[in-house]
Amino acid sequence: MKAVVLAGGIGERLRPLTDARPKPLITIAGRPCIDYVIRSLVKAGFREIVVTTGYMSDHLIKEIGDGVDYEAGILYSFEENPAGTAGAVKMVADFLDDTFVVASGDVLADVDMKELYDYHKKKGATATMALTEVKDPTQFGIVQLDDDDKIVRFKEKPKRDEVFSHLVNAGIYILEPEVLDYIPEREMFDFSKNVFPALLKEGVPLYGKRLKGVWVDIGRPLDVINASLEIIKREGQEVEIENASVKGPVMLGRNVVFEKSVRIKGPAYVGDNVFLGRGALIDRSCVYNDVFVDRGVVISLSVVMADSKIGWQSEIHESILSTNSNVEEDVKIARSIVGDDMTVKAHSRIEDASLSPPRTRS
Repeated sequence: MKAVVLAGGIGERLRPLTDARPKPLITIAGRPCIDYVIRSLVKAGFREIVVTTGYMSDHLIKEIGDGVDYEAGILYSFEENPAGTAGAVKMVADFLDDTFVVASGDVLADVDMKELYDYHKKKGATATMALTEVKDPTQFGIVQLDDDDKIVRFKEKPKRDEVFSHLVNAGIYILEPEVLDYIPEREMFDFSKNVFPALLKEGVPLYGKRLKGVWVDIGRPLDVINASLEIIKREGQEVEIENASVKGPVMLGRNVVFEKSVRIKGPAYVGDNVFLGRGALIDRSCVYNDVFVDRGVVISLSVVMADSKIGWQSEIHESILSTNSNVEEDVKIARSIVGDDMTVKAHSRIEDASLSPPRTRS
């Protein structure tokens, strides 16, 4: 069985995090976001996969490779110009000769793809849309189903007074090849804005199926943090550590050094070769490989990426520190993103900011 994974997005709302990596490679609980999608597909029997890519495609290809590590075959389709979700699939139409799945590589989706496929076949659908329920549906396409789970109404990114459902399009579709006939050649075209409204208008069998598993959109910084916590809740374990007080599920790497009075409140992730100084607190956060956390540091609802250093008595709240960040002593950071290779000077106070190195002129 064949699948298309859409991985060409830039991730504007996550800059400067996405200045150095494409959105599908953002780390979620120690693994690239796209890794969860690919493994879900392979587990369901989709072993012939095309990844559509554009922005920073070389990074993506280097990380994912040819599929050998997944026991699958992975090919790549390069978009010189953004083609939209449907336009990107149309570019690989010659590859799609039977029922296939389309999934987003920049949404955390560790779900049962086989159940979705089987449901599609049982219903005799032309298209089946995976659905999930969210509190705020204004940033998604909302769906109304009839008693047979057929989609009877669909609206993309409704205003608050237009919301008629909290069931939203999860960006995973099981499709028959004839859906490709609704997508023009070499034109910017989108499933939500263009294809599905056309199918509804013509009365083509379009069904919706609620997902089982973990699904989290990672469009904003706090989404990246919450996505990681959802995975840790499922995969983490209760652990006992000498010198440390640990509560809740934890994913713990190798060669971690704990000084006295360290506290960890799960769900939490601590990677390989991490140093946690005396009295440090890791509270519902991820600290990735080769990070140095000095004495008295507080990290809460945050992600600290690899090779970073957090200085004495600093506090990080609801923030993401990118690779090789250097936070000096007595710094307070809240609701912010610090870009790769940045240094935050001692005693700084940063709130609601995005810090990135100045762009060099070529």
